[in-house]
Amino acid sequence: MGPYVAPGKYSVTLSQRVGGVVSPLAGPVTFNIVMDPQGVHTVAEESARWQFQEKLQALRRDIAGSLELANSTSTRLEAIRRALDATPAAPRPLHDQARAVQRRLSAILVELQGDRRLGARSVPTPVAISERANNISSELNRTLARPTTTHEQQFQIASELFSAERSALRGLVETDVPAIEKELERLGAPYTPGRIPLVN
Repeated sequence: MGPYVAPGKYSVTLSQRVGGVVSPLAGPVTFNIVMDPQGVHTVAEESARWQFQEKLQALRRDIAGSLELANSTSTRLEAIRRALDATPAAPRPLHDQARAVQRRLSAILVELQGDRRLGARSVPTPVAISERANNISSELNRTLARPTTTHEQQFQIASELFSAERSALRGLVETDVPAIEKELERLGAPYTPGRIPLVN
């Protein structure tokens, strides 16, 4: 379930998709969402809650996308390590470089989603970025009240921490991994996912 919508005018349509073709069935039908006259919350509070929810959902989307990218990159790095082990001509510094990149990626994943190995052993761990954002969302989805000061603070912390990890992930994905893959191709190493074979 997503966040409650703010009061206002909305419309809905009903469609079906068969064989990739979308056909309208009904609508659009317009309707109004209004405040409960017996409620204790004001329109201003509803507007503030909705604006905050939009920012929060955008952050959660970006975190989820970064986690997906980080996990797929981890799979690429595992394949790179296997390819290096199968390439006698690969110099030791290239092996070390790949393992260093993988350690950096593992650190990014811990910041984004927490240390699952420690968590599985019930060892206390720092709050992960995704956990901060998801906790805020879970709490706000159960209320019509505006976000609290704590929610605002937790959102700010999550945003700042995520910004740093996203920058680190971007550099790793756009620069570090391709540099290793380029060397793999030059050495004639076995194919790895995501690597474009060069034409001689």
